[in-house]
Amino acid sequence: MNLTPSKLIRRTHMYLALFLTPWMIIYALSGLVLNHGPFVRGLYGPRFNQFEKVGEREYTAAFSADADPRLIGAQVLEHLDLAGTFNVQGRADQPRLVINRNAAFSAHRITYFRAENRLLIEKQKFVAPVFLNRAHFRHGYEQTFLASRIWAVFVDLVVVGMLFWVASGVWMWWEIKPARSWGAACAVAGFGVFGILLAKL
Repeated sequence: MNLTPSKLIRRTHMYLALFLTPWMIIYALSGLVLNHGPFVRGLYGPRFNQFEKVGEREYTAAFSADADPRLIGAQVLEHLDLAGTFNVQGRADQPRLVINRNAAFSAHRITYFRAENRLLIEKQKFVAPVFLNRAHFRHGYEQTFLASRIWAVFVDLVVVGMLFWVASGVWMWWEIKPARSWGAACAVAGFGVFGILLAKL
């Protein structure tokens, strides 16, 4: 097959878009949720971000006052068989530590009352807009879990993909001579509106 540079760019443009379709759908729909937050929250009411109590457990563990909160969080989640991506709110020397276990389709909030040797376990039911937001903001290489790091790689790939689509779109526009005038007008208009709005923000 005779693969010219033009055909290579067009095929890469197409196949990369098809491969990254799930991520693009996530970012598009979550963008709608973020842009229309009050309306979406109004549709769901108190269910939008609600946690329900799952249970309480006794938890006795010896942690020093200067212990790493993430170490505490990891051990608590292991104890509950909930190991996975998480973040921690609070310090080890505080009476209460909040551990947020952020799974894809649900979230757990575990509150560790250190002085009482007690864990309060709450779970957030699946709500589509919350799921979209959680997926939208899932990023970074800080988590030690393989799936989280692979997801971070794909976030980088989406960024590279979007930049490539811009560059390849310009290439394809330039190749279609009858479209050059209208394409240039659209580009000038787009940059103009973007610049005006940016200056007014």
